[in-house]
Parts: sequence; C-alpha cells; structure tokens
Amino acid sequence: MKLCQYERNGKRAIGLVLDDKERLIDLAEAWKQVSATAPSNLKDLAVPAELLDLINQGDSGRDLAAQVSKAAASDASKFSPVAISDVKLCAPVSRPPKFFAIAVNQDSRRRAITPENPHPTYFIKLRTCIIGPHDTIKIPDIGQVGPEIELALVIGKGGKAIPEEEALDHVFGFMVHNDLTAHEMRKATEWVHIRRPDGTEEHLTYPGRYKNFDTFSPTGPWLTTPDEVPDPHDLPMASYLNGEAVQAGSTKGYVYNIRQLISHLSWAHELEPGDIISCGTCSPVAPWKSSTIDLGKIGGVLESEVGNLGRLRNPIEFVPGKQNFGGSKVQAPSPETSSAK
Repeated sequence: MKLCQYERNGKRAIGLVLDDKERLIDLAEAWKQVSATAPSNLKDLAVPAELLDLINQGDSGRDLAAQVSKAAASDASKFSPVAISDVKLCAPVSRPPKFFAIAVNQDSRRRAITPENPHPTYFIKLRTCIIGPHDTIKIPDIGQVGPEIELALVIGKGGKAIPEEEALDHVFGFMVHNDLTAHEMRKATEWVHIRRPDGTEEHLTYPGRYKNFDTFSPTGPWLTTPDEVPDPHDLPMASYLNGEAVQAGSTKGYVYNIRQLISHLSWAHELEPGDIISCGTCSPVAPWKSSTIDLGKIGGVLESEVGNLGRLRNPIEFVPGKQNFGGSKVQAPSPETSSAK
C-alpha cells in the first residue's frame, strides 16, 4: 500500500494511492463502503484525519487500510478516485514524536577513524524542518547548502531494546527524505575547540542549526508499506538539481542496515509509532562535490528519488539578507578558567 496525507478544499485527509501513482481515493470515504463487510474487530474503527493517528491505531489501522486497498484493487472506480495533481500532498508525518538521522552511513564510513567496536551515530532533526513533497525549500543567506538524499522509514510499532531479528516488524512504511545541510555553516561556525589546562584538546561539532533550518527536510510523497518494498537494502537513490543528477547511489552502500539501526536506537530511546529514522545519504555525481552543490545560489527545483517510493519535487527559494551566521560575539574564557562538560 501507499498511504499519503493530503489536503483538498481546505480539508485534510488520508489517501490511498492507486497503483498508477496518479490517483488516490479518500480512505475515510472508502471505508464507509468497505466496513460493512470487514472483519468484526474492524467494523467500529473510525478513520482519522491524520496519517499519524492511523499509525497509532496499530495493527487495526494497518488492517483497515489493507481492507480498502484490497477492495480498490478489484474496482477503484466505485470509490471516486481523484487526480493527485488536483490535491496538495502533505508530508506523510509532519509531527513525529522523534526524528532520527543517521550520520555517515555510507562507504566512506569504512575509511573513517572510529572508536573500538564502532556503532551507528546519529543526530536529532526538528519537526519544524519537515515539509511536503512539493513545498518550497527556503534557503537563508547562510552560505552553501546542499542536498542529502536518504531512505527514511516510519515506525509503526514501538518498543525498547528491539532485537535485530525483530526490527523490520516495527516498520510501518518507507518514504523519501532529503536531509538538507548547510555545509559552509558546519565548517565555519557550528563547532567549538576546547583546550584544557592539562594540554589536551578536543574539537566538537554540533548539528543543531546546520541540519535544522525550517524547510530543510522535504519528505514523502507517501508511505509505502513493507510488503511493496521486497528489499529496502537494494534501492537506488538520487538527487536532481534542475534535471541534472547531483547525487546517485544505492542503499546497498549502507554500512549499518535497517535492522541494526532500529535495534541500536531503541537501546537508548523507546521508539514510538510515528518516529522517523532517516538512514543516510550517498555520494555526489562527478564533477559535483558536496561543497559545490549550492542550492541557494543555483536555485531552481530539487528533485529527490529513492527506488519505487516516489519522487519529491521541491522549488527552491533563496531568502536574501545576511542571517545570524556566526551568533553573538563573546569573549572566550582562557583555558585556565574554563571547563567542559
């Protein structure tokens, strides 16, 4: 199944995307016709207006949607399909409980200097980053900002300390995500270098701003359930800027697979229905480099695609006017009087 969140005539609803990927049916309206012949445990279930609320219904919500999908497969016309071009597709999950993004989960990780017994590393994205598959990306005047195409998944069944062999059972669906990154800001301002009284030093970088500007996470266009993704570890990924490929790769290149990521995250954090996990990006296409794909300067349209999960198409708007790039200027304390936590 492919389930989306959409708006039409001022109303937000859940849609079931038909196989042609050009039409959808309103899940709530279709359920009114299907529920009469549904299993008894589903008959009294209502379809919410938000996809996140359906995910929170657990197996019952998924089974309800599956009943509609089965009926639509035999005769979709009785559910009055509408063209996707006639509605506004929204982010499938715009207010996730948590939004994890995996850092450096690609071939270059194998060449990185890592601790003993290396494990996935990650950072937290803010839900205010999230926009829909056709919404405008707004790039502030903060230097070079580039794309990072990624496979993302949404948790359907929560859990703590989930074993790897059970991890895929916790996935509700997969979607496309582009994790926009202010590369120049990361190098210029989003770090501190600590020099301690004993002479030791440490360089720390923080992604709180350079990964988290508003609109920096286009997602969608819908959630594809695992039954339609036979192998999530064999999906091509690509970003296109004004029709030209600037990134290309495959989820085959992931160092840590989805089972490992879910299990590792759930060891520290209890996963909840609706949590998003974005699994990592791929390399630029020559002659492009991560440092030369400048979305704000080049402008146009950024397209993002992962396997058969659909394509995002986001216009880019540069927001002029120098922003608070470096923060307030303060006098740093001397090493003798400072301490790091």
